[in-house]
Amino acid sequence: MRWDIPTRLAFLVATPLIWIGVADIDHSAIGLQLNLTGLDWLLTALLTTVAALASLVYRRWLWRPQLSPDRKALILELPFFGVLNPFAEELFFRGGALFGLAILVGMPWAIVVTSVVFGVHHVFAKFPISFLVFGTLGGALFGIVTAHFQSLAPAVLMHAGADLAVFVSSGLVANRFWGIRRHMTGDASSH
Repeated sequence: MRWDIPTRLAFLVATPLIWIGVADIDHSAIGLQLNLTGLDWLLTALLTTVAALASLVYRRWLWRPQLSPDRKALILELPFFGVLNPFAEELFFRGGALFGLAILVGMPWAIVVTSVVFGVHHVFAKFPISFLVFGTLGGALFGIVTAHFQSLAPAVLMHAGADLAVFVSSGLVANRFWGIRRHMTGDASSH
C-alpha cells in the first residue's frame, strides 16, 4: 500500500483530471456530479450492501485470506480501501475510460471493455485468477450504475463496500473464525 498511493492511485486520479483539463471537458461529462434523488441514494445503499455481501461470499469460498490486519494496519487500510482506492479506480475506469470510450463505441461496449480491463487490472496486481471473473462482473455492475445515474458517486460507494468487505471485514472474520495470523502495519496488502 505504501507505494500504491504515489504510483498507481496518483496515475488513476491524474489521468482523467488532466484529460478534462486539457480537453476543456465539463467535469459532469465524466460523472463528477451529485445530482441524485433520495430514492437514488436508497438504491445505491441497497446495491452497496449487495456488493459487500457478494465480496464477502467470494472471499469466504474462492479467496481465503492468509493474513488479517492488526489494529495499526486497520487505521491505514480503512481510509485506503474505504475512500482512496474506490475513488481513484472509479474516476479512472468509470469516469475517464467509460465515458470517454462511450463516445467512440457506445455505452454498452464501453461497459464491456472497461469491465474486462478492470478485471485484468486486478490480475496484474497479483490477485487470484478467479478475481478476473469477479472483478469483471463488479466492473460491469459499477459501469451500469454509473451509466444509469451519470454519476460516479454510486459506483464509488459500491466499490468502497466491496473493498471493505474483501480486505478489512474478511480479514477480521478470518482471524476470528479461521485463526488466520495477523500482519504488521508495514506488510499491509496493496490493492
